[in-house]
Parts: sequence; C-alpha cells; structure tokens
Amino acid sequence: MDGEEIEAYIKLGEYHSSILNGFARSIKSNVKVADLVERSEESIKEGGYELAFPTNLSINEIAAHYTAYPGDETIIPENGVIKLDMGSHLKGMIVDAARSIALGEKYEEMVHVAKDALDSAVEMMIPGKKIRDVSEAIYNTIVSAGYKPIQNLTGHKIEIYKLHAGIDVPSILVGGGYKLKKGDIFAIEPFVTSPEAKGYVIPAGEPLIFSFGKKARTRDEMERRVIKLIEKKYSRLPFCERWIARDLGYRVNHILLRLTEKKALIQYPPLVEVTRKIVAQYEDTVLITSNGPIRLTGGTP
Repeated sequence: MDGEEIEAYIKLGEYHSSILNGFARSIKSNVKVADLVERSEESIKEGGYELAFPTNLSINEIAAHYTAYPGDETIIPENGVIKLDMGSHLKGMIVDAARSIALGEKYEEMVHVAKDALDSAVEMMIPGKKIRDVSEAIYNTIVSAGYKPIQNLTGHKIEIYKLHAGIDVPSILVGGGYKLKKGDIFAIEPFVTSPEAKGYVIPAGEPLIFSFGKKARTRDEMERRVIKLIEKKYSRLPFCERWIARDLGYRVNHILLRLTEKKALIQYPPLVEVTRKIVAQYEDTVLITSNGPIRLTGGTP
C-alpha cells in the first residue's frame, strides 16, 4: 500500500468517524430508527463516499444486523444500549466502525468495557503479532471487568470490496495463528454482555440485510429485475430491502427471501443474545504499519 492509498484511507476514516460520532451523540429515546439510519446513510453519500453496508442500529439484546425496513415504526427506547454500526467505502476501500450508547446509567460501565477492550486490542496490532494476541487482550479486558464476551461474533480482516476477507478476530481465546503484517486492515469489534448471559448470539426474525451469493437462473421477471439491480449497484457488498424498495417503488422482501432459497443471495438476520441479555459493542478499522497501528476511525462520541 503506497502513501497515496494510505492518505485516502485516512481521509475516508476521518470523515466516516465524524459522521458516526455525530449520529451517536444524537441518539435519544423516542427517535425513529428509520429516520436515524436514513439520515446517517445520506450523510455518508454527501461526503462523496459510498455505503459499505446499511446502517445497523441494534437495540438492547440485538447485537447486530438490525436495520430499518420499509415502513418500520420502531423507536429508540427509554433505557438500554444502542449499537450504531456504519460502513463507508471509496472504490472498494472500506472502513467499518460502531459505537454503543447507554441510555440511562445502568449500562454505562458495560459500554466503557467494550471501548476499553477495543483500545487494548488496537495496542497489540503491530506487525508480527498474532491474532490470538489481539483476542487475548480483548478477552482479558472484558473478563477482568466482570463481564462476558460474545463468543461467536468476531472482528474481521478487510480487503478491497471485501468486508469480511476470511481472517476473524475472536473475543475469546481460540486459534488465531495468523501473523499481522504491514498493510493489513482489520475491523476490531468486541461485543460485551452481562456475566449471567450465555455469551453467544442466534438469528432471530426475518433477515433485513443481504448480499449477492451466486448466479441463479429464474423465470420470474421480478426476481430477474431485483438480481439485475443488485449486481449493478451493490456488487458483493451488503444491502437491504429498504434500498431495493426505494429504487423499484415497492416492497420486495418476499422476492429477496425466494432468491435466498435459490442461493442467489446470502441473508444476515438480526443476531440476538440467546438469553436475551443486553449487548454492547465498540468497533474501529485499523491499518497496520511498520510504525504501529493507525486507527482509521478513531475517536469517541
């Protein structure tokens, strides 16, 4: 990666984090989820960048993958933890970051622990360190504070037009022999829950986010129209029904589900902590250099 590319990543990350942090500060009870995600996505595009995935706004026990659907009337509750997760890209150069917002004092410590775990992980991200070193930093920070990590949600390596590039960063002490090297980009995202929780997530509810899977034959004119739109606008990056419905002028969730059954699409349903305990998350995108990590989306709301 040359200096020009690094500068482009830094500029993208700075803009992305400014939008993310601004919207995180604006989260309050009784605000419609749909309004917030729509406005956040528009703000990314106003900066001249593209969306790497739909804005996720996951509430309380929902850890990830909730975005508004057409006609969604969900509002932010009075108390709990809100996870705001956003992604931007410039010609496939992706940054991915999330913030948790505690509504009420009860969950402020949990949110701080998620951020501390992220901070500890970033310090370990230097060439030659192994993924397990990063995971150990996350795990020890969470457990020593009296909380529990989510064991089946991980950070991930990012490559051009690849949000998940095949190398995971767990929050627990498993595997992770990959050695970090100069030029690597990772999204590090500890998920934290209460000590009495089981500490893993399961799918719950209809999928709201999808990505292209593989070519599939269909005689259905509407399915062909949807596939053509997806291939043209989103390549293999995630999208949501809300975007497709806006382009076509009508709801298409039933069509997306049919295409999922045909393996043309991959689905990402909302992920919920199995015992329905509240989850907090913090995430930043990190570029590894010979001089140490660059936290492309650094900063807090």
